[in-house]
Amino acid sequence: MVAWLLIGTSAHALETDQFYAWGQPIEDSTEYLNAWVRLQIQSTLDSRAGLASIDCEAAVEHVQSDLQHTIFQPIEMWIISGDLVDRIPRGLQEDRDYRKQYLLGKTIAFDFARWLQPSPTLQVNEIRIGSDKLAHFFAEGWWYYKWWRKHRDDYSPDELQRGLIQYGVGLEWWGQGMMVSGVFSLGDLEANYQGFVFYHQLCHGDEPLLTRQEDRWYFSESFDFRNYVYPEWDESWNANIYGQMRWKNIRSTMATYCPMLDSAWVEKQRERYNELDRQTPTEELVMELVATGELPDPQLFDITSVCN
Repeated sequence: MVAWLLIGTSAHALETDQFYAWGQPIEDSTEYLNAWVRLQIQSTLDSRAGLASIDCEAAVEHVQSDLQHTIFQPIEMWIISGDLVDRIPRGLQEDRDYRKQYLLGKTIAFDFARWLQPSPTLQVNEIRIGSDKLAHFFAEGWWYYKWWRKHRDDYSPDELQRGLIQYGVGLEWWGQGMMVSGVFSLGDLEANYQGFVFYHQLCHGDEPLLTRQEDRWYFSESFDFRNYVYPEWDESWNANIYGQMRWKNIRSTMATYCPMLDSAWVEKQRERYNELDRQTPTEELVMELVATGELPDPQLFDITSVCN
């Protein structure tokens, strides 16, 4: 059972809690994260023998192998093992306190979701995200891309996009979310989809991120997480859907943050998020599923509903 759960949660370090970091300063880490990705990909392109002779999509296979591992993802391990990326919690004692106080801190029997380390909160382009979202970006984003390659000749572009997101919803409901942890994360779905966009951009579009020059593959210096990270990645803004057994405890913990909704810090953050927020393809499908009763309404689990 342990092995099955580890495999089932391979794309991320389980759950996160952006409420916990409300009001606390976090230095923006966009440039550090961008540099890590550029270095990781270009090192792969330069180190693999014979890479120059293969086509772009074959090169992507090599690139991806260094961006996603079976259980813990390289970018998240790099974040939590060093000091370059500022985050909350910081340090061993803060981490112990976090595990007791974060949204999943009040546990239930056989709580598999708390067996692995919860993800800290960091900041990208002034948007707060869990480090697990970057793991989703590279891991499940790759699964999306493989699904797209398999079916790209079978459907129209609109059908392909819808099927792709439905595939992701299935992942998040079963092996990657609700059935394992009692959490269906809309933020995970957004990170997954943007990860697919990244992998697609490596070889496709008007300006692919991978180019071959003088028998060498190069990764574009234009890569920037700002092009992919939106407020929808922040789970304090884009509410999760929770299972019935899990929700009672999470609701009581979430309610402790109600007084902060009127604080200047939270009001400023949510004003910025509101300016940046947009309806994404993932949100469009989720709202359809809510309307047909196939998913609970995420608004029921939003902090504004809890506090009202």
